[in-house]
Amino acid sequence: MNPNRLCALGTALVLVAPALAQQPPYQAPPPPQYQPPVQYQPPAQYQPPAQAPPQYQQAPPQYQQAPPQYQQAPPPYPVPPPPPPYQPYQSPSGSASTAHTQSQQGITYHPFRMWLGGGYSITQGSTVKDLLNDGGMGGLGIAWFPTASIPFGIRIDGSYTSHSQTLNGLNQASQSTGQNIGDGYTDIYGGDVDAEIDLPLGTRSREYFFGGVGWYRERTTLKSVTYQQGTICWFYCYPGYYPVYSTAQVSTTGWLPSWNAGIGFEFPLGGSASFFLDGRFLRIKQPNNGGYWDFIPIRAGIRF
Repeated sequence: MNPNRLCALGTALVLVAPALAQQPPYQAPPPPQYQPPVQYQPPAQYQPPAQAPPQYQQAPPQYQQAPPQYQQAPPPYPVPPPPPPYQPYQSPSGSASTAHTQSQQGITYHPFRMWLGGGYSITQGSTVKDLLNDGGMGGLGIAWFPTASIPFGIRIDGSYTSHSQTLNGLNQASQSTGQNIGDGYTDIYGGDVDAEIDLPLGTRSREYFFGGVGWYRERTTLKSVTYQQGTICWFYCYPGYYPVYSTAQVSTTGWLPSWNAGIGFEFPLGGSASFFLDGRFLRIKQPNNGGYWDFIPIRAGIRF
């Protein structure tokens, strides 16, 4: 270290040491004196007011007059007269509307009803399905209900149905006739005598059940086909062959017995007209112990 610096430091210590030796030692201040808490002073006693509240100087006014009294009692409530005694309903003389009319739920009773309609006849069973396709049908009929109190009547129906021959039927016809049968159809026409029972159904409709016996004839028409050479025109003309059909055979059976049963529904259209939809099972006995042909005709039409 520099000697000059050491010399200066020693001189400073010599000058400061006496002053530090003369300073009195540190003394802590005395603690504060204990002061007791202020004594609890109870609240001052309640002092009543110097003067009582003012009293009412005057009593409330009194009613000078009593309310008016009713001079007369109200009149008694009139008692309604008793209802008239029950009398059963009696239809007017000469009228066809009776209790049965009400049961028909909107369908007016008529002793005689006629119907006109059409539909579709579905073949049933392998015997007839092998020979005939399903076909369209049409028909008409009349029904007689002798009394309005009993929903029972007799109906007579007539129908006409046409069924085209199947390919197997045409093949069998070709073998039996020895000709090239290319087209054929069977028309079935006849009628039934059935009994019918009407039953209400819902608010404005009814259902009916019917069944009975009938008689039908079957007329089969077979057409042979040959091909001839000529000119064929379709957008433009060109030479070729075209089929020519000719009637090869027409056969009609006698009247064949049958029976049927079915169910139907009827809805009013207004006035005396109504709409019906029914279906039935029809079985026709074939000639020469040929078994039976079964059908399910479904019809819709108008009754009036």
